[in-house]
Amino acid sequence: MKKNKKIIISILIIIVVIIAIVTTIIIVNKQNEEKAKQVLIDFIALINDKNYEEMYKKTLSMNMSEEDFITRNKNIYEGIDSSNISIEIKDVQEKKDGYEILYTQQMYTSAGEIKFNNVAQIEKENKEYKLEWSSQMIFPELGVTDKVRVSTLTAERGKILDRNGNALAQDGKIASVGIVPRKTRRK
Repeated sequence: MKKNKKIIISILIIIVVIIAIVTTIIIVNKQNEEKAKQVLIDFIALINDKNYEEMYKKTLSMNMSEEDFITRNKNIYEGIDSSNISIEIKDVQEKKDGYEILYTQQMYTSAGEIKFNNVAQIEKENKEYKLEWSSQMIFPELGVTDKVRVSTLTAERGKILDRNGNALAQDGKIASVGIVPRKTRRK
């Protein structure tokens, strides 16, 4: 009887220890996921603040100098008059080296509202989560050598007037933001 009691107590202790270990692992994984999401959220806030130097510090080591990174981001975001950039995180997947975050990005530009889906890779570097930056972080189709240009086109169709001479349709302006790939690409 005493032997059975010791076995039952031992089994209960083992079960409690296993539950404690599993709970700890789940909590730590959830905290790491939240830290990874926060990296992306902070990065977007830095774009809105036009703080390109801090943006660079939040990225993994890359094959682009800080000066080139700042110039590229500044020229594009300020060139299209971006503002009110926001994201909605859709899904977070744990990967071998970090996290993959699927999100929808929305921003206002001189050409109006732009909305697209994108993916961010977050990895640990020197015990800190950082963003794996590429040109696709700006626009998903944007290549390394591609440029973004804003142009305003004047529509010349004439006027359509109602019977009182008020314009129903008239010449106007339309703006668009587009990616202009170079004529030759590096492979």
